[in-house]
Amino acid sequence: MVEQAKGVLAERLSCRPDEAFEDMVRLAQATGSDLAVIAAGVLGVPAPPGPPSDSPTEPTDALFVPDRSLRQVDIPKPSPAPLRERTPQPVALAAIGTAADPEDLADLVREHVGCDGVLVYLLEPDGGLRLEAVANVPAKVRLEWERVPLRLETGALASVLSGLPQWLPDLEDARRRYVLIGEPATVWRSRAWLPFQDQTRVAGVIGLLWSVDHDFSAEERWELEVLVRAAGSTLLALVSAEAARQGRNWTLWVQHLLDVLPGSVALLGAVHGADGEVVDFRFEAASPDATDFSGRRYQQLVGRTVLTSYPTVAGTELWDAYHRVLRTGVREVVSIFDYEENTPGLPQHGRYTLTIGKFGDGLILAWHEHEDPLQLERLRSVQRLGNIGWGEWNLVTNEIDWSDQLYVIFDRDPALGPMSLDEIRASVLREDLPILQNAVRRMLERGEGADSELRLMAGDQIRCGRFIGEPVLDVEGRPVRLDVVLQDVTAMRRAEKRVFDLSEQFAQEHQVADHLRSAVLPLPSRPLDLPGMKVAVRYLAAEQWAEVGGDWYHAFPIDDGSTLLAIGDVAGHGLATAAAMAKLRYAATGAALTNPDPAGVLDVLNRMLTGGGGVTLASAIVGRFEPTTRRLSWAQAGHPAPLLLRSHEVHRLDRPDGPILGAVRGAVYATARMLLAPGDTVLMFTDGLIERRPSAGARGDDLERLMDEIRGFIADLDPEEMPEALTSRLVPATPLDDTCIVAATITA
Repeated sequence: MVEQAKGVLAERLSCRPDEAFEDMVRLAQATGSDLAVIAAGVLGVPAPPGPPSDSPTEPTDALFVPDRSLRQVDIPKPSPAPLRERTPQPVALAAIGTAADPEDLADLVREHVGCDGVLVYLLEPDGGLRLEAVANVPAKVRLEWERVPLRLETGALASVLSGLPQWLPDLEDARRRYVLIGEPATVWRSRAWLPFQDQTRVAGVIGLLWSVDHDFSAEERWELEVLVRAAGSTLLALVSAEAARQGRNWTLWVQHLLDVLPGSVALLGAVHGADGEVVDFRFEAASPDATDFSGRRYQQLVGRTVLTSYPTVAGTELWDAYHRVLRTGVREVVSIFDYEENTPGLPQHGRYTLTIGKFGDGLILAWHEHEDPLQLERLRSVQRLGNIGWGEWNLVTNEIDWSDQLYVIFDRDPALGPMSLDEIRASVLREDLPILQNAVRRMLERGEGADSELRLMAGDQIRCGRFIGEPVLDVEGRPVRLDVVLQDVTAMRRAEKRVFDLSEQFAQEHQVADHLRSAVLPLPSRPLDLPGMKVAVRYLAAEQWAEVGGDWYHAFPIDDGSTLLAIGDVAGHGLATAAAMAKLRYAATGAALTNPDPAGVLDVLNRMLTGGGGVTLASAIVGRFEPTTRRLSWAQAGHPAPLLLRSHEVHRLDRPDGPILGAVRGAVYATARMLLAPGDTVLMFTDGLIERRPSAGARGDDLERLMDEIRGFIADLDPEEMPEALTSRLVPATPLDDTCIVAATITA
C-alpha cells in the first residue's frame, strides 16, 4: 500500500517516487500518524488494522541482508495508479498495437485521438527529421515536408531537441514561435508535437493536427502522451522488422549500435571531390558520450567534416592513417597524437589516443583524451568547493572505498577507514531512518537508483546530506556493489532558513509600514476643492512587491485664506522610512500654521532632520497660493522642479536654491514667486515619474521626456476635467519605485 501511495502521489505532484515518499514520511512525523495511515489516505482506502511487517518505517537490523537481494525476494513493483478519468481507453492502446505498417499506425492514431491530421517523423543521424507516415494530409504537404532540416525552427524539432511535448492551441502564437509545417497549403489552427523514445533516446515525433481551435486540458495532455508513447513503440518495431526489405538508411542503425557504446566513438563517411578522390571525412553517427576537442557533443558532431572542425589535422600522421585504413582496411592505433588548434576561443593543445578501423565505405573512429594532472587537481578542488564526496561499497568482498571529501563530510579521521553501511545507518537521525531505509530498499532489493536527502550526525554536528546511489548488479540481477555520491548541503539549508526568516520579517515590516502610510497619507477619491484651486492627488505604488517608500504630499487651507501645497520623498524604504514620512507631513502642517512662508516651513523640516541622532535625507517642495492676488510662492529642497501647464504649453519652473533636507545644518532656502491665471495647472511629483534606471541604458532623471509626453496629449485634455484629466494620463518612468503626483488647477 505504501508503494502504491508513492506512485499515486508522485503522479499527482509530478515528482520522483523518492520525493513523494519523503513527503509522506514528513507528514507522518508532523501528525504523529503511522506511515500506513498516511498511505491509505492518499489512496482513499481504509487504513489497515496494524503496520505491515515489512513497513519502511521499521528499519531492519542491517541495511544489506544477502538473503533479501533482488532475485531472492520477489517484491512486486506496482504501477502508479493515476486518476481514473485520466486513464486512456484500453481499446485505443490495443488498437495501436495492431498496426500493420506506419501508414496504418498514423490512421489509427488519428481515429482514436479525434484530430484532423497526423504527421509521423523519425529522427535522422544528422538531427533532422524524415517523414515516415501521414494520415489525412494533402499530398503537397507530404512532398514539401518530407524532410525537416535541423536548422529550421519548427515545433517538431523543438519537441525532439527538448524531449518535451509542444502544445500549440493558438495559431497566431504558434506562427510567432515557429515555422509551421503545412502552410500555406493547409492551415491547421491547433497542433501538438509529442516526442517518442527508443529506450532512452528520442527517436521521433508525432504531430496531431486540428483544423479548428482546440484546447488541451491537463487530462487530455496526459492521455495523448501515453498514446503517442505506445504509437512510437509500435512504429519502431515496424521499422526494425521491415528495415532489411525496405533498405533503410544504414547510418540510422549504426547510430543505434553506437548508442550503447561507452566513450567517444564515431562513424566517419568519406567525402569525395570532383575527381573521385577522398578530400575529407564527415561525422555520420556518434556515441552519446562522444566529445571532441572543442567540447562539442555527439549531436553537434553529426554532419560536420573533419577539416572544417579541425583544420590543422590535414597532413598530419592522423590524416595519413585515415586514408591508409580506408584504402587497406587494416586497423591502426595512433597511440599519441598531439593536436594543435589555431582557432581563437579554443584550447591550443590536446593529447589523444585514437583507434581507426574500416566500416563499409567509411571509418569507425574511437578516441580518448589523456588525463591532464591539472584537470585532476581541479576535480579535487570541485569536490572541496562543492563539499561532494563519493563512496563504493563492494557487497561481495566487503571492500569499501571512499574519496577524501567523504571523510570531511562525516568528520571522520581517515586513519579509521571508511564506514560500513550499518555504521552509516547509525549516524542517521532516527526521524530520517525511514527515508534511508526506503532508499536502500530500492537499491538493494529492486536494483533501482535513489536520490534522497536526510540528516546525519558528523562528529557532534547535525548535517544535511543529499545522496545519490546506484547499485551495480550481476548477470542474475543481484546487487554486487553500491556506488554513492554524497553532498553536504547543510550550509545551503541554513541559508534557505535564514532567507525564509528574513522574508517573514520583511513581510511583517512591509505590512506595518503599509498600514502606517495608509493612516497618515489618505488618498482622496476625488479632487480637493481648496481656496482658489482644485487639487488632484494620485499615488502610484511600485508594480513589484517592495518595501514601502517615503513619498508623501499635503494640500490644505490656511487660516489666512491661502492654500498650502507640499510634496516630498524620504530616502530609503521600509518601516523607518514610513515613520520619517509621517513625521515630515505632520511637521509641515504645524510649521505652516505658525508661519506659512514656504522657505520657513522647509527650514523647520531641515532642523528636525539634522537635529536627530541618525541620518535621514528627504527632498521636498512647499508652495503657498494666495487666491486674492493669484500669487504662488514656493521653495524646494533637492526636489525636481514643478511644471506649469498654460494654454497648451508646458514650462519648467526655475528652481530656487535649497539643499536636500537633513544634509546641512542651518541651510538657507530661497523663495520663488510668480502670478498664475485661471486655467493654469501646476504639476508637482516625486522622482518615480521621471527617474531612469540603469537597466534602461541611462541614469539620472528625464524631465524632458515627461514634458514631451505631456505636450503630446495636452490638447486633448478637457479643461472642465482638470486637473484629474492630467494625473490619469501620467505613467511612471520605472515600475520599481513609488510615485506621488499632485496637480493644482487655478479656478476663476
